[in-house]
Order: sequence, then structure tokens, then C-alpha cells
Amino acid sequence: MRITVEDIENKEFKKAMRGYNSEEVDDFLNDVLESYEEVSRENSRLKEKITSFEEKIIHYKKVEDTIQNTLVLAQSASEQTKLAAQKEADLIIKNANDSAQRMIDKANTDVLTIRAEYEKTRQEFEKFRSIYRNFMNSQIDMFERLEKDFDRGFNIGIAQQKIIANKDIDSVIDEESKKAAIQDKMLTLEVATDLDKNISESLETTRFFDVKNFDLE
Repeated sequence: MRITVEDIENKEFKKAMRGYNSEEVDDFLNDVLESYEEVSRENSRLKEKITSFEEKIIHYKKVEDTIQNTLVLAQSASEQTKLAAQKEADLIIKNANDSAQRMIDKANTDVLTIRAEYEKTRQEFEKFRSIYRNFMNSQIDMFERLEKDFDRGFNIGIAQQKIIANKDIDSVIDEESKKAAIQDKMLTLEVATDLDKNISESLETTRFFDVKNFDLE
């Protein structure tokens, strides 16, 4: 049975023959009561301290849990930030590589296009040079033929004049004049025909390939 301060204070002993000295018993009980009261007060103070400590422990436990949760959240956020940064860096690198590859592909395509255009222009220039050379050669041939025709006509005229001089001027002047006139007309017609033909061919050639309109771009 638990003994309280009141139990000690109110305890009464029966008197008996040849028993303990009542004063000594009372003094001892008083001493026990005082000691017990002091122990009880100390016990109460300790209980209050324990209660306070328990409350502080609970508070610190909550703080610890909060800090722990904060650390966990911070660590999780840090990991997510690292992953997001890594993904963003990988995406930037991928986009940069793709952009560089597109630029390289476009440059290669442009080089091929320029080469094809250059080859086309070179072939057109070769064609133009060949046509123009043929045109110039045909013009030279035409002028050479004209020169020969004029020389031939001039020589025929001189020969006719020599024949007329050796004959009787009065008898042959009319006949030879007619012949010379006919030959001159025929020669002039022949030369004019050749000239017209050559000029027509030249005009046809220039219409076929106009130098001013030749595109070298």
C-alpha cells in the first residue's frame, strides 16, 4: 500500500504495556514526515521538470521532423533541379547539333547547286562561243566570196574593154555594149542574190542566239 504524507501525519498507534516510548515515536514520525514531505516536493519538482522536458522533447521532435522533411524536400528538389538542368542541357546540345547539321547540309546543297549552275553556264557559254564563231566564220566567208565576185566582175569588164578595142568600134559597139550590159546585170543579180542570202542567214543566226539576251547568271 502506498503511504502518503497524510497517512504519516494522521497515523496513531495503540498503547500497550511495555511498548515504545510515545514521544520518541512521535519525534521519529515527525522527522519521517518532514523527510517524506521534502521528498514528495522534490518528486513533484522532478515530475514538473520531466513534464517540461517531455514537452520540449516533443517540440524538438517536431522541429526535427520538420527539418528532416525540409531536408528531404530540399534533396528531392535538388535532384529534380539537376535532372531538369541536365535535360535542358541535353536539349540545348541536341538542338545545337541539329542546327549545325542543317547548316552543313544546306552548305553542301548550296555547293552542289552552285557547281551545277556553273557547269550549266559553262556549257551555255561554250555553245554561244561555238555559234558565234560559226557566225563570224560565215561572215568572213561571205565577204571573201563577195570580194572574189567583185574581182571577177572587174576582170570581165577589163577583158571586154580589150576585145572592144581590138575590133571595129563602129561595128561592134552596140553588140558588145548589150552583152556587157547583160553580163553586168547577171553578175550584179548573182552578187545581190548571194549577199541577200548571206544576210538572211546572218540575221537568222542572230535571231537564234542574241548576244545581248544571253544569260550568264
